[in-house]
Amino acid sequence: MKYIIEVKRRRSSVTQGSAHVLVNGIEVADFYDEIKLLKKGEHYYGENIDGWASVTPNESFIKGMLFHPFEEHYHMSEKFRKMLDDAIEETNR
Repeated sequence: MKYIIEVKRRRSSVTQGSAHVLVNGIEVADFYDEIKLLKKGEHYYGENIDGWASVTPNESFIKGMLFHPFEEHYHMSEKFRKMLDDAIEETNR
């Protein structure tokens, strides 16, 4: 079994964005993506629009989906957990 985890960023405006974590093409979690006015030479992720871009790496969103500190309330990883459970069940048939 192979799992492909990817982050797709969406911008609703120059200063607002979101990041969506997908596993094998299925959206598992979505997060607010903090968009900042970049300082000269500052590293950014995703699209840079007139100096405004995200400074949050993709890995942070993936960690948030897998290890969210309030997982018991938000159930961010529930879809991914179900994918794994279904794969285990399929293997045991």
